[in-house]
Formats: sequence, C-alpha cells, structure tokens
Amino acid sequence: MKSDEIRSSYLEFFRQRGHVVERSDRLVPSNDPTLLFTSAGMVQFKPYYTGEVPVPYRRATTSQKCLRAGGKANDLDEVGKTSRHLTFFEMLGNFSFGDYFKREAISWAWEFTTQVIKFPADKVWVSVYLDDDEAADIWEKEMGVSPSRIVRLGAKDNFWGPAGDTGACGPCSELLYDRGEAIDPHATLENDPRERFLEFWNLVFPQYDQQLDGSRPPLKNRGIDTGMGLERLAALLQDKETVFDTDGIFSIIEATQSLTNVAYTDRPVPYRVIADHIRALSFMIADGILPSNEGRGYVLRRLLRRAARFGRELGLERPFLHTVSGAVVDRLGHQYPELVEGGKQIAHIIRLEEERFAGTLARGMEILAEVFAKVEASGNKVAPGDDLFKLYDTYGFPLDLATDMAEERGYTVDTDGFKAAMAQQKEKARGTWAGSGQQSLAPVYHSLHAAKGDTPFTGYESLAETAEVLAIIQDGAEVDSLPEGETGEVLLDKTPFYAESGGQVADTGTLACSEATGQVTHVKRLVGKMTLHTVTMLSGSLRKGDKVDARVDGARRARTEAHHTATHLLQAALRQVVGDHVHQAGSYVGPDRLRFDFTHFEGISEALLEDVEASVNAALRADESVDIALKGLDEARAEGAMALFGEKYEDVVRTVRVGDVSLELCGGCHVARTGVIGCVKILSEAALASGVRRLEAVAGEAAVEVIQERDRQLRASAHLLSARPDALVERISALQDELKRLGREVDKWKQAAATGGTDYLSRVVEVKGVKVLAVEVDGMDAKGLRPVLDQLKDKLGSGVIVLGSVDDGKVALCAGVTKDLMGRVRAGDVVGRIAPIVEGSGGGRPDMAQAGGKKVSALPEALANVAGVVAELLG
Repeated sequence: MKSDEIRSSYLEFFRQRGHVVERSDRLVPSNDPTLLFTSAGMVQFKPYYTGEVPVPYRRATTSQKCLRAGGKANDLDEVGKTSRHLTFFEMLGNFSFGDYFKREAISWAWEFTTQVIKFPADKVWVSVYLDDDEAADIWEKEMGVSPSRIVRLGAKDNFWGPAGDTGACGPCSELLYDRGEAIDPHATLENDPRERFLEFWNLVFPQYDQQLDGSRPPLKNRGIDTGMGLERLAALLQDKETVFDTDGIFSIIEATQSLTNVAYTDRPVPYRVIADHIRALSFMIADGILPSNEGRGYVLRRLLRRAARFGRELGLERPFLHTVSGAVVDRLGHQYPELVEGGKQIAHIIRLEEERFAGTLARGMEILAEVFAKVEASGNKVAPGDDLFKLYDTYGFPLDLATDMAEERGYTVDTDGFKAAMAQQKEKARGTWAGSGQQSLAPVYHSLHAAKGDTPFTGYESLAETAEVLAIIQDGAEVDSLPEGETGEVLLDKTPFYAESGGQVADTGTLACSEATGQVTHVKRLVGKMTLHTVTMLSGSLRKGDKVDARVDGARRARTEAHHTATHLLQAALRQVVGDHVHQAGSYVGPDRLRFDFTHFEGISEALLEDVEASVNAALRADESVDIALKGLDEARAEGAMALFGEKYEDVVRTVRVGDVSLELCGGCHVARTGVIGCVKILSEAALASGVRRLEAVAGEAAVEVIQERDRQLRASAHLLSARPDALVERISALQDELKRLGREVDKWKQAAATGGTDYLSRVVEVKGVKVLAVEVDGMDAKGLRPVLDQLKDKLGSGVIVLGSVDDGKVALCAGVTKDLMGRVRAGDVVGRIAPIVEGSGGGRPDMAQAGGKKVSALPEALANVAGVVAELLG
C-alpha cells in the first residue's frame, strides 16, 4: 500500500464518519505562540478544546506536516540511528471537540486497522494508561482484544500532552504492531530494545486543560486527539525495515545516491539524515521560515549544515542539497502545493546557505587555528569549550571535527564547557517563544471572546460607525468606566477601525459620545477576530453600554491605502522585472512609507530598480481599477492569486485585483483606482537575510514630501559646494580626486618620516645570529605599515622585523622575514605568537604577515616578546 493511498484511505474513512477534512496547518503554528513548530496534528485545534473560540465543527481529520527539531519535541539526535525517528513527518489524525469520546475512537481505530489496512488482529497489541479501566474494558470486551495483548503503562508512556506549556492533555491508548519473534523472542512492551513492537497509532483522550501553574482543570470541550505517523505505518504495510526505505522517502535517498559513488547499503546513516533533513528544510522554507541565528531560523540553519556535513561523509564537498530538494517537490508537491509554488525559492535559499556554509567552514578552520594558538600560549593544553561552541554556533563547525584536530595536536577539549554554552543557547532560543503571546495573555480576553465573539468590521465601506461599548479593560481586568486622562482597551459591538494585521498598521481616530471623547491610538486582535481599541480619554468618562461615534482618521487611512496598493504593484513589478521566483516574505504598510520584504538571492542593480519603479508608476498613470471580491481559496489560486509565502488561509478568501497587473489574497485597505496614488518612489533596497531582500518606498503624499525634502537637501548641498544643483556630481568627483591626491602626499611624508633616519636600525638586536627589529611606528594604519616594512627589510638586508602601531583605537601588527631566513622562521608564526597578547589574531605568508588587536596598552609587551618568540622558533 503506497503512502498516497494510505493517506487518502485514512482521510476518506473518517470523512465518511462525519469528519471535516481540514488542511494541514503550517509548521509555524497558527494558534500557539508557545510552540516553536507544529509538532502534532492537534496543535491547530487547541483553541477548540479549551473553548477559547467557537467550534466550527465537532469532528475533523487531517494529514498534518510536523517538525520535531527544537524545544520540548526534538528527535534530531535520533534521526538516522534508529529505524523510525524523523524530524519531519506527516501525522494522520482524527479529532473530536465535545462530541464522541473513547468508545468511538477505539472502535474506529480497530476497524481501520483490521478492515481497511488489514493488519491481522493477533498482531496488534494495545497499551492503556495505568488506571484507565474504561479504555481497557472497551478493548477487551467490545473489540475482542485478548487481555494478554493489553498492557497498562505509566504516565511516561500513556499520558499525553500538552503540546507546549499549556492546553489539552489526558490519558492515551497506543496501538502497536508485533513484528514477530524473529526480531526479539524475549521482548515485551516495557523492554523492547530492538523495536519488535512498533507503535503506529496513539489515541489521546483529552480531558484536562494544563495551566502554567501545573493545575489541570477539566477541558471545556472534552474530546479525542489521535495521531498516526504516515511514514511509520507505510514501513509496516510495505514490509520495510525502516521508514527511510518506504516509497515516500527512498526516492529522495536515490536522488542523493545519484550524486555520489558511495552505496546506500554501505553508509546508510548519512543518506537517511540527508533525506530527513532536506524534507524538513523544504517544508520549513515553503512555510516562510528563513535561515537566521535565532528561533526557527536557527533550527533551519542547523539542519542544513548538519545535512551538508553528512554529505561530506559521502564525498559531497560541493553544494548539493538544493538539487536534492527537487526530489522532495516531485514526491510531495501534489499533496502540498506550497512546495511547487515555492520550489525555485526553496532551491535558491538552500544553495545560498550551502555556499555560505562552505565559506564559513573554511573561516572556521582559521578561527580554530587561533583557538589552538591561545591554547599553546596558555600552556594548559585544553581547548576552551565556550570558544569551540562559538565556533559551532557561529560557523556551524562540528565539535567532533574540532576534537579530532585538537587531539592531533595533543590537546584535550573542554566538553563540559561546550555543553554548558550549548544549554545557555538553547535556553536563549526557548526564551524567544516562552513568555510571549498566549502565555502572557490575561484570561479576561479569552472569556470576553467566548461571550462576545468576533467583532464585525465595517471599515471597508465606511470610516464612521455608531457602536456600543461592550467592555472596557484596564490592567488585565474588566472595568465599568474609563475616566478622563486614563488609557484602556475598549471592545465595541462593531467597528470601522482596521486592526493591525497583514503588515498594515492599525487605524487611529476617535470615540465620542455626548459626555466623553477618547483618542484611539491603536487597534489589535488578541483572540480570534475580537477587536480591541486602545483609547486615551481626552474629556469625560466612557462607560460600558455607551453609544459612541467611532470615527477613523480618514487622511491617515488614505495615505495607508496608497501604500498598500503600491505594495501590491511593487510585487507585480518585481516579478516582472526580476523574476517570478519573487514572493512576499513580510511587509510594513503605514501612512509614512511602505516596506516590502521579498525572496531574492542577490542585490538588485540600480538600473533594474529604475525599471521596477517605472513599471509601478506606469500602472498609476493608467488609472487601473482596484476590485475586491470574496472567493473560494481553490478558485482564487486557480485564477493565479498571489498568496503570502507560507501563510495559511481560510476556505473563503478576499482577493484584491489591480487591473490586469496584480491579483493577491489580501484583507487590507486599498484605493479605489491607482490614479489617486499619484507616484511611487523607491528609497532603498538591501539584504535582510539569506535569500531575502528589503525594499522601502513611499507613495502618494508621502512620495511628494520625500521628493520635496530631497530637493531642499540638493539645493543646500549645491550651495555648500559652490556649485549648481545640476553640476553637483562633477564637483564632488573633482573634490574626491583632490582628496586622493592629498592623501597620497600625506602617505609619502609619513613613510619618509618613518624610515628617514637610522634610529630604528639602532634598535636591532641579535638572536642566535639573526637580526631582530621590533618597534612601534607612530600614526600608521595597517596598510601604511607594509611599505615601511619593505623599506626596513631592504636596509636591514637579513633579519626578522615586527612593526606595531595604534590607529583609531586598534592595534596593527606587521611582521616580515627576509628571504634567506624563510626556511628557519615564518612571519605568520611570529605574528601568531604575539597577537594574543594584544587580544588579537592574524596570519599571512612566510615572508609577511599581519594581525590586529584591541588591547592598545599591551602593544609594548607584544613587541618586547618578539625576540623571545624568534629564539623559540629558531630552536
């Protein structure tokens, strides 16, 4: 039974039993900021169990993409070593929210197992929670499972959750397949080192709501949460020894094997790690995660570098993962269209990271040499763990490789220090998510949303609305009134104010009634689509139940609308001019400017930026109409609507069409016709992250203001330089040429002053028959020391010279060895020994080497040590 057939059979089985087939959530959890990644099928449904939001249906089933490579759920270290562990996998699941419970869940699981995928009943074992008599009775008395195949286990094995720090949890019952005595005749469920009994389905019975304080009150919507790993089930049905040998993964292994001469059977672990990690990387990037040094991006970067390192074990020294990512798209793109849509971008980002890793690995070797130089200088023969972790953390330099190189030199490695630094980094990464979002949200917001629901938004049609004050919140609690001069959050029964979302800033404006006026300074949604207005009272007191005139600042909204429509036009122009691999990666749309982050792998030339700007302004001059429509998601995608890269959408979406130029899914505010914008001016374009660029621009009135300000600056600059505005470039060019000429004159005078006399040569000392000169030169930077060194080498004839200087608060060292001595002393060795004294590092050729340092006060000490260093090197 192929993986696709297993997936479709499962979803259809539960669809026929009244379950809504829901789309997979993103790997970035939509409803849980306490989680780094979506690690289970129930994550997107957590609010349904807790009652935070109204339940749209009572039963659901999914095939959920999951990632366990960070935080509490982390299988990274086991991948490739065992037959079943993966960081990325698909989880099949069926869910009940206050509907059916244990009896139906167990009955349907048994039916699917024995009648659909046709596992022999006597091969299936079940486990239940220690004191869950109800589940045990259902298995034995209603399903007919022999008591000898029902095992009671403790909380470690049979109590699940929550997924994160809070939420639904409860006892569970697992289904396990007995692969036979040939695997291990003595194995039991409690003691199974060779994995004779392979767990393939976990039925969780969520009954409790885990709180941050550890308490577990009953869930509002007691239900069912089951999870079954598709890859693990496929391995059993396809009679494969490991999940990596199933049809869903082995094609990716074959793609890697085509690039190397090493057989999979000879070195299976590297192949398995690469196959797992490239699946994870492809889905992470498709869901909008990009490489970085913290949080989710750090996990992505670590997975990529880990896969690249395992590739080197197969002889793959050059970038190759971007090629293998194509096999992931080919294998799973039909099920997950985001892979197909982002396929080019996935490959581009992976290749950029691979190339960067190759460079940083080389740089890491240099840094490691500096670490070893410090060890040598200290004399303790132990490589510091924190230094090696910095090398690992910054450059992805593997500890095992660093350890091998250390042992070759007779050093040991401080592994405890490395582990301590690693733990500190993990805590820092965890802190990125802990204490944010849902965790810090006061209960009043959830209870209000449960009572009042979502807030109708009328701001598309009108900027003013008569509304009723439903609630007022101050300091996390409901109050009856908001007095003059105080600030609080106001909930209305309907609102014309746009809440900050989709990159667009919130509206501002006023709330007014006969006895009070308040300034609306911010608008947000914390739970569902319940809209809260941050209001500062200017006069009078606002009370619960008051009828108010809610009025949006129309001029500010108009400027924001111009920037939002301009953002759509910029994306369309970028895709036309730069390439259709361009996708939005983020944005800011406000009354002052727009910022558009987009996927692209290199800087955009000035000429191409001018073409982009010209294309946008052409659309403005054409006065295209901007048409809004609500459509089914599939229909909108079929029409070619652009979606935010990695975003999850509801079944009915809002589309914004700008003539024949642009079609996007968007919930923001826009102009009615492009002509009202007037003009768009691009201000800057720069790198934001690997494979992501940032463009800033202004539109409409903001563009006019910027152009006027630049004109003022141009005229002021022309006045200062005594030139006409249209002759500024020529004037600045002439001044630059004059500065370069004067700089060369200054350098000549400095060099003449430094080498003009015989004072330096009088400081030469002789060490074991070799002339050694170590002096400080005033007023020279590193570049200026080199010609002075060459001149002194000519005058000295034979010897070793080290020059030191302080420039701009930093130490510069330059060492030289004459040709006749290069076989005995190397300049790089000399500078490598003295650089740590000034807290620096460096290197170079045998005849010339340089170093920099930051401890200015130690320069005399460093120079004083030169003679002793040369004596040691001469032996």
